Amino acid sequence: MSLTYTKNDINACLGHKRIVYIGDSIMREQYYAMTHFLKKPAAKMPDAIHEDQSFYAKEQDISIEIWWDPYLNTTKTLDLLQGKVQGQKPSLLIMGSGVWYMRRTGNDYLHLWKAAVDRIFDAALKQRIADKIMLSPVEIVEYPLLIPERKATLKFDKITIMNNYLRERISLLGRPVTPMVVPFVWNEIVTSSKNQTKDGLHFMEPVTKAQAQLALNYRCNSEHVKTPSFPIDTTCCYTYPSPRWYQTLVFGFFLCVVPLGFYVFYASNNSGDTLTALFVFGLAVVYMYLGDRSQLFAKMFKQFDASTFALLIGLMVVLGAVTLKSTHNSSSEKNNDAGFLNRDQTDEWKGWMQLVILIYHFVGASRIAGIYNPVRVLVAAYLFQTGYGHFFFFYKKADFGIARILSVMVRLNLLTCVLAYSMKTDYLFYYFSPLVSFWFIVIWITMRIMPAYNKKPWFMLSKMLVMAVLTGFIIHYPGVLEFCFDCLDALFRIQWNVTEWRFRLSLDAWIVYVGMLCAYVTIQLSEYKISTNYPRFWFLAKLACLILAVLGMIGFFVFELTQSKASYTAYHPYMSWVPILSFVVLRNYTRRGRNTYSRFFAFIGKISLETFIGQFHMWLAADTRGLLVILPNASWVIKSALGWWINLLVSSVVFVFVCYHLSQATGALTKWICSGAQQQQKDKAAAAGATTTTSTSANSHTTAPDADSVPLLPTSTHKSSSDGDSSTSTLLMDEENTTTKGPAQLQVERASEESAIDMDQVWDESLYGSSSRKTSWFKSVCVSITSNYWIKSVICLTVMGIINRFCVAS
Repeated sequence: MSLTYTKNDINACLGHKRIVYIGDSIMREQYYAMTHFLKKPAAKMPDAIHEDQSFYAKEQDISIEIWWDPYLNTTKTLDLLQGKVQGQKPSLLIMGSGVWYMRRTGNDYLHLWKAAVDRIFDAALKQRIADKIMLSPVEIVEYPLLIPERKATLKFDKITIMNNYLRERISLLGRPVTPMVVPFVWNEIVTSSKNQTKDGLHFMEPVTKAQAQLALNYRCNSEHVKTPSFPIDTTCCYTYPSPRWYQTLVFGFFLCVVPLGFYVFYASNNSGDTLTALFVFGLAVVYMYLGDRSQLFAKMFKQFDASTFALLIGLMVVLGAVTLKSTHNSSSEKNNDAGFLNRDQTDEWKGWMQLVILIYHFVGASRIAGIYNPVRVLVAAYLFQTGYGHFFFFYKKADFGIARILSVMVRLNLLTCVLAYSMKTDYLFYYFSPLVSFWFIVIWITMRIMPAYNKKPWFMLSKMLVMAVLTGFIIHYPGVLEFCFDCLDALFRIQWNVTEWRFRLSLDAWIVYVGMLCAYVTIQLSEYKISTNYPRFWFLAKLACLILAVLGMIGFFVFELTQSKASYTAYHPYMSWVPILSFVVLRNYTRRGRNTYSRFFAFIGKISLETFIGQFHMWLAADTRGLLVILPNASWVIKSALGWWINLLVSSVVFVFVCYHLSQATGALTKWICSGAQQQQKDKAAAAGATTTTSTSANSHTTAPDADSVPLLPTSTHKSSSDGDSSTSTLLMDEENTTTKGPAQLQVERASEESAIDMDQVWDESLYGSSSRKTSWFKSVCVSITSNYWIKSVICLTVMGIINRFCVAS
């Protein structure tokens, strides 16, 4: 992957410097291409084609010269190779020959040409004659277009012999005083270019400019990315930096300390499970580092192709269709209903959306407005599920404890935080985790304020309205986010892009509240038993919703297809709810639809967090700007359609395999990290179990599965005893359905199953305990701190911020 240098980039690299071309007419054409990067193309001077020429860019103070020397043996050239030239040495020296030797020296062409080439290699080995040297390979000509005189002498076997000699010499060069390269890729550009030459020897500007750009990449890439910062989207002529000290510590911990832990703690089953998860997690991180921060795997550019995009989407649909499964064997039984937005359905929803987003990124479809606009809705749909799922849990469980917060936040951010340091990116670069984390905190605050009144509709709706206004102010009012980010920078040197973060937040500023409102309406419909108490009204309401959903979906696609990316982005925050709610209605309208889901999509949905984050470095590459090539023959993958498809297949299998095990490991680590807070809250709940209500609640929770999942985000693969139980859809269900298990109860069970916490206590200051009055004041404070997970969380974040200062300083 090469960088396209602009005038400003050239100035930053070569300002006050000198570029020298030496050679024949092929070098002259490249000289013209190089000068055109700094000035408007001008008419070539026919009288000066066999003379030295020069160009000076006054603004950049860059001098570009062409020395006419087709045999590379003039006095000026020899003096340069011997280091006798006075004044500034060339910053980039580009030399090329061969055609004139074949045309004019007869059978002695090879001997004489080798002597000229050897002088260049010997000079590079012994002394610093330039900052860098490029020796052009002998150009492969286009024989059908050559004039007879050239056809007679410019033979393919001669060119092959000469280029093979260059390959031999460059392979034996070792470590020269002057860095040197022979860019054989120039011939690949020539041979792959069609209709770009009139005489078969001199190629047009699209070819010569591409060659000149590679020359700039060779000279400048090491300096252009001298202080590497993400995205590292240039791999041509670039050596990745050595790992920083903190990256080395991370990799050393995963690859050395964790395996040593197996030896030390081999007798402990609990420690063994945790160490296994740590090791798997570490291997995944190391794989991502090797894939995107080393030359072990090649990288290639994305190239959008509509037919490829359509074919991949079609394959995805086929895989989803052939894995359809019904959650109940007999759909005729009245109480066999999986329910509205049931777990299998939401996993499926996340799965197919994630696959579309992956394909969208892989083929580079972001510049196509007709694809970009719907993909924006898919991201909004994830946040809709976040609002729906977390609101449902908080409303029904009233569990606002620190254990719940830790479980969700650690699960969402563990991989993101580790990658931010191990890949030397930043937290907001993996925007999905920060987005969901931000909105989770907003939902928690909304539900935590005066929770005793959450059952009152006017109060609940008022809280949502106030929070919507408040978050809207924070997002859109200039200065609020800037102040927060400035504080983080001043305290911990956390340098985030406030413009990018505001853009991400503003795109989906309201859809989370739509999800919360949808959950609230669902609960109210269930509690008032609208479907059974008012069957006629329910039938008409269902029909109206169906009609509106169809019209909404059609209207959205008609609208978005007529909008550019910029114009649609302005409308998106205010209309993304239309296709999302339309889809929800259509997907849940019939009992058969609710009871059927795709196992393939659901599987991807369970690992959606890992696939979304992992794609940055182990499916895509160059920080999402390119594609990872894991097959050994990268050239075949890049040039061949078959190679591209085989690489896609192999890399996709590896990608999904790693993401699955990474998801399992992250879930286990989250459970281990949060186990103290969970156990403390369970102990307090047990201690307060004197009342019948608490005792009943505690007993119901003992049947919950080990929780390592986040509602409507990455879900656990564990199944609870309630899985498979029939229930009735809360919204848009068949009106004749009745159920022995209330919809609200079903939703509570689903939320409890995915909650990741075994606790039922509402906020209680006594939860954190206090020391005995007989203990000393100091001991009392220490006990209070060590038992208070709020304080410990703040201390942990502060320590991470302090560590970040040292990491950034290095």
